Amino acid sequence: MKTLIFKHKLLYFFIILGLTITYNGCSDDDDDFQTFLEKFDGTKWVHTDEFTFYVRLNDNLNKLIESWILFDDCYFYDVDFESEDVELVENSKDKLIVKYIDDEGSTTLTFTMQGETLKAVVKEGNEEDIIYFDKTSVNVDDLEICPV
Repeated sequence: MKTLIFKHKLLYFFIILGLTITYNGCSDDDDDFQTFLEKFDGTKWVHTDEFTFYVRLNDNLNKLIESWILFDDCYFYDVDFESEDVELVENSKDKLIVKYIDDEGSTTLTFTMQGETLKAVVKEGNEEDIIYFDKTSVNVDDLEICPV
């Protein structure tokens, strides 16, 4: 009888130990995960090949991507994809895909990191452009905005 009670206690001990290890193992993995937008929220990027073009990524569905494009001596400001026709296709750890649909068709933007560079693949219909952005510390909120 004592042997039977001892076996049951030992069995319960291993079940509780197993559940404890499983629970702790799972919760640590979830705490380290950050989406692309969470990781790069508020970061500012610049492209200066043919023109000067700043973007800021935001972890805010109403203001995902802000842009400033230099025209003469001032910047044209736009909140890209600030409409109802925006679909957040993917916001994983390493990739952000946003699809914008308007009367003229759809545009898909895919953002990934390549080292310290932000790679943006812009696909409209059958056309695809790749734009590389470097991280910047410029205060884009202080840029002179062109009158409308």
